[in-house]
Amino acid sequence: MVNFDTNLRISRREISELLPIQIGENQTRENLEATFAHLAWSVICEPGDGFAGMLVAKLGAAHALETQITNLSSKALRETLLTAGNSAESLDKYGVFEKVHQVARERWGTRVSLQLVKNALYSLQKIGGFVLTPQSAEWPRGFNDLADNAPMALWVRGNLQSVSNLESSIAIVGCRGSSSYGDYATNELVCALVEKNLSIVSGGAYGIDGVAHRSTLAMKGNTVAVMAGGVDRLYPTGHVELLRRIIQTGAVVSELPPGSSPTKWRFLQRNRLIAAASQATVVVEANWRSGSLNTASHSEALGREIFAVPGPISSPKSAGTNKLIADGRAHLIVDGPDLLDRLGVQSRVITKAELAGLGAIEVRVLDAIGFDCLEIAEICSAAGLTRDEARFGLGNLELDGLIARRGNSWAKSQTTL
Repeated sequence: MVNFDTNLRISRREISELLPIQIGENQTRENLEATFAHLAWSVICEPGDGFAGMLVAKLGAAHALETQITNLSSKALRETLLTAGNSAESLDKYGVFEKVHQVARERWGTRVSLQLVKNALYSLQKIGGFVLTPQSAEWPRGFNDLADNAPMALWVRGNLQSVSNLESSIAIVGCRGSSSYGDYATNELVCALVEKNLSIVSGGAYGIDGVAHRSTLAMKGNTVAVMAGGVDRLYPTGHVELLRRIIQTGAVVSELPPGSSPTKWRFLQRNRLIAAASQATVVVEANWRSGSLNTASHSEALGREIFAVPGPISSPKSAGTNKLIADGRAHLIVDGPDLLDRLGVQSRVITKAELAGLGAIEVRVLDAIGFDCLEIAEICSAAGLTRDEARFGLGNLELDGLIARRGNSWAKSQTTL
């Protein structure tokens, strides 16, 4: 029996019965107790609770939970941690340990409930989701860089493989009221990244986030949206259909259990997960108060690279990105191939000799596409070709790497052509 008190007492058998469908496919049953404790902590504490994270790191999730439930005194808990070899300085990193612990205990107390954990799992089961914890083989390892501020669990709707692919991902963020310039730049960058099989992580919000997700879906790439509330409450409401599409091929994730509402604090904390899950963060457009600058700050703290797209000095939407570049906090990028080069991903440079060797149909198709992304009917109309001729030209250009498919449309693979 796991000795959690009346409010949260549960046996290993009951844990096994409660979790099998919801946990990751490769979750070992040996870690059920720790898994359940992590889920309980994700219900009990708010995102980014460093003090809770410190206790879990030093004691283990189950033992840390037991000290809360059994009301172990702050003094006794401190002595336990000191006896285990922890220094007094490490215990007081958030303030005087006893005082911080007493306040935290009061803060957590109203959520120490087995029923709350069960409700979250039942809600997740109804929507076909699953949950991952640090014990899961698919746990995004980038979260570990957050140390005490790492999430306790990850509640997921979508594909397990999509989450496990986050080790090869780039975060693309920006303001909610993006311009046509920002939308164009986002699509350009996403196309370059997805062609190299990199996943795209963003926050599912209006503006740049939405464009990043939609462009990835159009290219049949992998995209993950990180929520600031429960995955049963898709937010914003105007993006419900987009988020449902993401769930079909990618994933919508949150560190908060189902039933949780998004709040300003949770949005800010959500940004640290976007930064930690990715190799680097790209800020496309950001005004002075954009939340994407908060994501950039988290990336900076984690030692991740930050890239930014410059904009007109007259545009408030680019004030934040221009400042990131001017202060040396972000690398300036000019297009997709430039971003790939800076990431160390080889991008193919097309030579003039290759263009000179194209046949007449290929030239007409390439000219018709221009700097747009066109479907075959539009290419036929612009180039004056039959569908068979257009298909012939498209096939040869794709083999040569000069164009790339974007869903049902086609675009140049290099904007300098």
